[in-house]
Amino acid sequence: MKNRILWKILGGLFLIITTSSISAQSQAQMFARPGVIGDSLSHGFYGATVEEKTQNWAYPVLVSKQAGSNVTYNVLKGPYLNLEDVLKGDCGVFCIASSIIGGNGNTVGLPTHAGITGADYTTVLQTSGQCENINATTWAKEWYWATWYWYTYRWVQVPDCQSPDKFHQFGLRSSGTQLQVMQAVKPTFLFGSVAANHVLCTALSTTTDCLDQNRFITDIRSTMSKLAAIGSIKGGVLFTVPNVTAIAFLENYNDPQGRANYSGLKAFFRSSVSDPSQVLDKNEVATITNFLTSLNNEVKAQAVAMGFALADLKVLFDDLKENGRLIKSPSGYSPGYAKANWPLPGQPGIFGLDGVHPNMYGHSVFANELIKAINTKYGYSIPQVSEYTAWYYDSLNRNPIDLKKFLTDTIFGQFISWVIGIFV
Repeated sequence: MKNRILWKILGGLFLIITTSSISAQSQAQMFARPGVIGDSLSHGFYGATVEEKTQNWAYPVLVSKQAGSNVTYNVLKGPYLNLEDVLKGDCGVFCIASSIIGGNGNTVGLPTHAGITGADYTTVLQTSGQCENINATTWAKEWYWATWYWYTYRWVQVPDCQSPDKFHQFGLRSSGTQLQVMQAVKPTFLFGSVAANHVLCTALSTTTDCLDQNRFITDIRSTMSKLAAIGSIKGGVLFTVPNVTAIAFLENYNDPQGRANYSGLKAFFRSSVSDPSQVLDKNEVATITNFLTSLNNEVKAQAVAMGFALADLKVLFDDLKENGRLIKSPSGYSPGYAKANWPLPGQPGIFGLDGVHPNMYGHSVFANELIKAINTKYGYSIPQVSEYTAWYYDSLNRNPIDLKKFLTDTIFGQFISWVIGIFV
């Protein structure tokens, strides 16, 4: 009897050890070669720029490290500015000039992380580091000898390679489009979300003119179909897009004259609204909400079709907006609940100073939601990022800047608001 019990115990231990080994091996195989297509959230855009210290905190980098792997990417030095460094006096005249020009800190021949600021599923398919649209053509004259004495021409279609934006130039360089990079990398695990800019454009431009459901549906399906055809991808993760009309970039505005189309949501840096195009009214917000629902339903359907994990970041963001997220150290100390805004004195926040993208702490929250989804889907035990540590080393959360007060109460800030108002 005792021998039977002993054998059962040993058998159980063997089963536990074997299962654990298989799970670990499976995770190692899954993350043997992670690949990334993505936008500014994956690229590490922070405070209006992309640079090494912000790229290191982007979610594919954090999640891959926690899973015991890594991704490679071209390191950027801009373009544009890290607002936090400028406002805190850590970036002087030469630093500002260098940041605006932009460039690369170091480069790789073939990045496994191809996520680029400003990208969507359309640009994943057609924008490289050298061409805005690799499929674009134009008409040009082709000269030829029609006979031995008659030199003439005919019109022919030729490639029309227009230079892309600097983020694509510095981020992809000569490696191709995001899709072409993945076809060359042949990843085993894919971070595949590039849906946000299909709808975020409405908040940034305060208009619904940029919404194009047919383009979104066509291009996300085409992207996923081409990725599936690579054959190497064992799994991946997608996430839904949060409510873009609730981000810190937008704030409520009531027209003093009571005009409905002048009231609604305006960019935070505007002190007033002088044209209906500068505000999202309630009808436009309803249009955006409906589009967002359709977009997220498609993202969910693609996650199922690809066998990917799905992180419902819309639900996460709604909860952050309503309840905040507790930050707590292992010893029990807590600076409070982080809210869906940029940090203010005595109030932690998840946004950077642009009111659109996460700060360092926000990226850790984002990464952990993806880790939870991956663990649930594939049965792994990938450890989470320490959100308290991320908050502790996040200079924006530890030493907040009240950007809105700066823009309204200082001459330099008012000048910045005026410049932004002209170009946005």
